[in-house]
Amino acid sequence: MDKPDALYSKQVGVRLPGHLYRWLKEKVEASEYSNMAQSVIGELTKAKALEERRREERSWPSGAYEVHEDQESDPLVSMLNRRLEAVRRELLEEMEKRRGGRP
Repeated sequence: MDKPDALYSKQVGVRLPGHLYRWLKEKVEASEYSNMAQSVIGELTKAKALEERRREERSWPSGAYEVHEDQESDPLVSMLNRRLEAVRRELLEEMEKRRGGRP
């Protein structure tokens, strides 16, 4: 019986382009990661999470936080919607910063 791949780690041997190696090495030297293997794993994990977030964002219906007419007078709903919109903007700004300001 085969075990799912997610239960086991796999060793992969690859050659990194020089610019990626130097970028990861700087992260290790800055104590962001303890070694090169951890820097590769960490940055790939971040990239995967970002890709999943982008995929989820594309699947969200537009106007997901819009207030319906019958809820406009409810102060709790208005407060919640304002806070959700603020969090959404903060997340988008953080993603922009991590991308280096690219749209």
